[in-house]
Amino acid sequence: MPPKKQINKYQIIEKAFEMVRHEGYKSLTARKLAKELNCSTQPIYQAFTDMKELKIELIKKAQEKMLQYIMDRSDTSMPTELTYILAYIQFAGEEKYLFQLIFTSGGVNINVINELGFSGMELNLNMIIYANGIIMMLAFNSFELSNESIKNMLIHAYELFENK
Repeated sequence: MPPKKQINKYQIIEKAFEMVRHEGYKSLTARKLAKELNCSTQPIYQAFTDMKELKIELIKKAQEKMLQYIMDRSDTSMPTELTYILAYIQFAGEEKYLFQLIFTSGGVNINVINELGFSGMELNLNMIIYANGIIMMLAFNSFELSNESIKNMLIHAYELFENK
């Protein structure tokens, strides 16, 4: 009788997610993950056919985390769309590696963003592009902005885009 499986798929995903969150996906290897789980690579490859399959699970988990993050930040002083966009920018700043995993994995477009849970409220493409511009500037340390400054910039852009 084979020994009982000690490491399950859930544990692998959770540990891999924690590693990606702190070190980025590029640093995740089956060997490093196995070391963190105190096991060989065998349980990883029994649960997943390859690391790409694990990556898909990690992307789904990162998308869920981003959606929850965005939904948890409501600000009744602004239109809902602006609240979501501001939270989206904040998520990118606070969870850089998860944001990178979601948006540098290919295949993500405005439809996917809307499918993440914004149904019933199509996000303005101009605002998404503007927000991603801010995110890139912050990511590459082109400048530093407070959340209040970002909020004011978004309100101004929103008003301009709405009145066009």
